[in-house]
Amino acid sequence: MLGLRRHGARRVAYVDIDAHHCDGVEHAFRDDPEVLLVSTHEEGRWPRTGAITEWGAGNVFNLPVPRGFHDDDMARVREGVILPAVAAFRPDAIVMQSGSDGVLEDPQSRLALSNNAHAGVLEGLRPLAPRLMVLGGGGYNPWAVGRCWTRLWGALTRQEVPERLPAEAEAVLRGLRWQRRGGGSWVTPPEEWVTTLADPWRGGGPTEGVAERVEFLAARLRAWA
Repeated sequence: MLGLRRHGARRVAYVDIDAHHCDGVEHAFRDDPEVLLVSTHEEGRWPRTGAITEWGAGNVFNLPVPRGFHDDDMARVREGVILPAVAAFRPDAIVMQSGSDGVLEDPQSRLALSNNAHAGVLEGLRPLAPRLMVLGGGGYNPWAVGRCWTRLWGALTRQEVPERLPAEAEAVLRGLRWQRRGGGSWVTPPEEWVTTLADPWRGGGPTEGVAERVEFLAARLRAWA
């Protein structure tokens, strides 16, 4: 982000959808009015920061989300908070931190997203600034990480998502090995982890507390903008 600013991006929006709060980034930029910080993260998850009432200098929008947070919830957050906040800020550049540890298959969180949620946020952010930088982040299931970030690369380069991966890609995924923590069992991936790129949509009814938190931040945003 500092590099972007050195190269002419005066206003930078940072959007973080990792399962963990962006505590270091917030500490560095929470008092900088030329930086917008928007973070969705699992409540109670390490580092246990990022309360919805932590605003920095007014430029910080934290949305801790409950366990079971799914694609329909993320769509509500995207349309109600993330995109309106970034659009109102009018950044010269956007940095998206796209940690894949919020997907259902990841062992480090209890969120229930698919990689469609990540792609939806990216597509929404794309037209809101002349420059967009997409970063990786957390991710502890190697098949989910590879598929999620490849999906985002395809979205960035405007490629169609294949119904079935080509043989070369399948071979890469079939070659991965993952042993559970503490010397546990080796994981045998289900077939869809090695043959497909896009997850099935993982939606459902509104997860308790999400709508209220979105409205709380939307009200803040209306006053801020």
